[in-house]
Amino acid sequence: MFDQNDLCEFLIVCPAKHVDAIRRLMAGVTTDDRYVVLAESVVVPKIGAVLRADVDGMGGWYAQQVIKLAAHELVKTKYYLVLDSDIVCIRPCGYDSFVVGERCLLNIETSADYSRLYRPDFIQQEKKFKRDRFASSSRVVNQNFVEGGMDRFYGETPVVLSTSHVRLLIQALERQHRADWVDALAKFQRWTEYGLYFGFLESQNILEKVYKEADCNAILSLEKSVWHESHHYLVPREYNQAHFFGEKAGYFAAIQSWIPEAHWLPSRYASKTEFYRDMEKWVAAAAEKNISQTVRHDQPYPAKGAYG
Repeated sequence: MFDQNDLCEFLIVCPAKHVDAIRRLMAGVTTDDRYVVLAESVVVPKIGAVLRADVDGMGGWYAQQVIKLAAHELVKTKYYLVLDSDIVCIRPCGYDSFVVGERCLLNIETSADYSRLYRPDFIQQEKKFKRDRFASSSRVVNQNFVEGGMDRFYGETPVVLSTSHVRLLIQALERQHRADWVDALAKFQRWTEYGLYFGFLESQNILEKVYKEADCNAILSLEKSVWHESHHYLVPREYNQAHFFGEKAGYFAAIQSWIPEAHWLPSRYASKTEFYRDMEKWVAAAAEKNISQTVRHDQPYPAKGAYG
């Protein structure tokens, strides 16, 4: 549902052992050579350093974060949109959906959002979790962090990253730690790619130059996403077509892959496979209904400022 006139390339990154299978899968979907399947080791030659430093059982999680940052060396565009594999596009969109007046939109989550969405006993837990992660990231980039003073939070994937500013972050990491940035990050835990990136932009006082802050449903729809286990939400959730594709809010929904099926999957489904079969039908119906609303451009591909 992304306007293909605005697309420069779509990079699909996976472990080397899966490249051939995913290329065969993609060949059955499109012959467009802008869709490129790459091994993780091509994007991050030192990916093994992150995987080997798996002291807290999260090596794969850290690896995918490093991949998103390292991709800045491969993309050919000013900005690039990063997507995890548990993200579903729920509305037609294009370049102008995410960049306004030369600034990228940035999801911001607030205490009011959490009070509207989550049960009271979970709100403080969620805030502490996000504060701790941002504090850990801040220490890696040598940014001062006021413990307990953070009451608004940067949204997570999908996020539009600025290629040049990711490059500046990585240069800063290498200067500070006097080592290759991947080797340096492998020595730390509890950081996140967005904590590093936005913490760095804050430390340089350039966040507002690059980003225009928006609400929690601007890019990712926090309202529609399966972001937490069902019992944490104030209002019981019915994950059906109306939930994801009814009222317009955001362009993407996350269906968190780490949440056990029993903690979110509606009882009418025997498995996530059945759920995703329905989701595929809903996406197709939404695209058919709304494709005329997709922003189009007259210029040939790649459009000015198009996405990687």
